[in-house]
Amino acid sequence: MLEKDKFCKKRSTRFFVGGFTMIELLLVMSIIGILATTMMVILRPATMLARARDSQRDSDVNSLVILVRQYVSDHSGTLPDTDGDPDTSNFPTSLTCIGNAPPCFNLAAAGDDDESLVPDYSASLPKDPKTGSDGNIGYMIMVDANNHITVSASGETRTISVIK
Repeated sequence: MLEKDKFCKKRSTRFFVGGFTMIELLLVMSIIGILATTMMVILRPATMLARARDSQRDSDVNSLVILVRQYVSDHSGTLPDTDGDPDTSNFPTSLTCIGNAPPCFNLAAAGDDDESLVPDYSASLPKDPKTGSDGNIGYMIMVDANNHITVSASGETRTISVIK
């Protein structure tokens, strides 16, 4: 009878004394690591942010085309320019950056004597969400031989271009 009590007592103290084994801890840490890695791969925060900036660029490019088209519509088909001569136009015929620093085309100041795109048609020109500045807003513009306006941007995940 004494042997039986001794066995039970050992078992009961052994049951209450202790904690997690090293294997259990390593197994839980491995599972957490695998789940965290999987979530980072699935979510890809850098890619998601790049896509969000590209969506903003897409919206900005469309806004610029609409802005120029509205000016053209209000001025009997005349494109906004900065040369001050109504008989000529210095609107770019090849893709040129937009901004107030050379060699960019200053679209904000473009227009006729009493009206310019900024502030008469828009409070300000949209800028690239990552690299845009007043000197170069990060977008390019041109008109082709058929008077189609092209505005483009170099996106992070794709090239964005609108022709109207």
